[in-house]
Amino acid sequence: MHSTIRHRGRRGFTLIELLVVIAIIGVLIALLLPAVQAAREAARRAQCTNNLKQLALAAHNYISAVNALPTGIQFQFDPYSGSFWTSGSCLVPLMQYMEQLPVYNAVNFNINMYDPENSTISSTGINTLWCPSDPPVAKKRTIAGGLLNGGTLNMYYTSYAGSAGTWFQYTSNATRLAQMNGLFFLFSSITLADVTDGTSNTIAFGERSHSILSLGDQQCWHWWTSGNYGDTMFETFYPINPARKLQNIPGSEGGGSDAYVASLSSQHPGGANVAFLDGSVRFLKDSINTWPYNPVNGQPTNVVNNGGLYVVSPPTGVYQALSTRSGGETIGSDQY
Repeated sequence: MHSTIRHRGRRGFTLIELLVVIAIIGVLIALLLPAVQAAREAARRAQCTNNLKQLALAAHNYISAVNALPTGIQFQFDPYSGSFWTSGSCLVPLMQYMEQLPVYNAVNFNINMYDPENSTISSTGINTLWCPSDPPVAKKRTIAGGLLNGGTLNMYYTSYAGSAGTWFQYTSNATRLAQMNGLFFLFSSITLADVTDGTSNTIAFGERSHSILSLGDQQCWHWWTSGNYGDTMFETFYPINPARKLQNIPGSEGGGSDAYVASLSSQHPGGANVAFLDGSVRFLKDSINTWPYNPVNGQPTNVVNNGGLYVVSPPTGVYQALSTRSGGETIGSDQY
């Protein structure tokens, strides 16, 4: 006969062994958490890249239909005040090419964007206009008196804006307006023939971080339907991510916005995404060559505002050159 011996008791963990296991688990979590966070940020950055790609493709479809890019800032009559006011943004006409045809069809382009009849457009959130690394931009806010008749306006916001070039000129003066060197600005109607620097060397759209703004500025700026500088257009007057480098000072170049509102910025580590006019999307690093700046006042040291006209002295910046459409600069792909 075979006999079997059964163990009636089972040995458990000692307190020291349990603490060692917990410590090992804690170390593993500490090692894995940054990798998980990095993977999540990589996914968010990829989605941001795709959003900008969609904007660039929509712009080309618009050019095919109209032979020019949308106007940056337009003025339309408002019957409630009897005056002309800035109206819709350059992003609104692109909705027809971004799978947002119902939104586009709901716009009455014969009246101002901020007349009550168009109020539903601003209160419609467009996912493609939100960088997933910047959650506050997806929040709808209520602005008392935001409509031209004094009514309340519900507004969604945008992470992305069109390139106005190196500065903002907010004037009807023809000489000053001729200095606008980007793609979207006051009364603009830029064609591909105007882009003599080449579509692969000219930024069309870029991202701005909504999170870096104060709560008051988050409500007042980056309106997705607004054709105003700082809302749906950016400049390269200041460096990328100025909040990491400069004091926030009011912009002296028009439009009423400040350095943080009007500049490219992001919640992605080390730079910001941009879409070039050829449809390519690239990540511009914070370290890209740019104008020299005075750390005290945050202003570029090689730019002088002479009676409203800008005079730029060497050295010129690669970053600024990428934002101009016909500057004639020679830029290699290894420079950014």
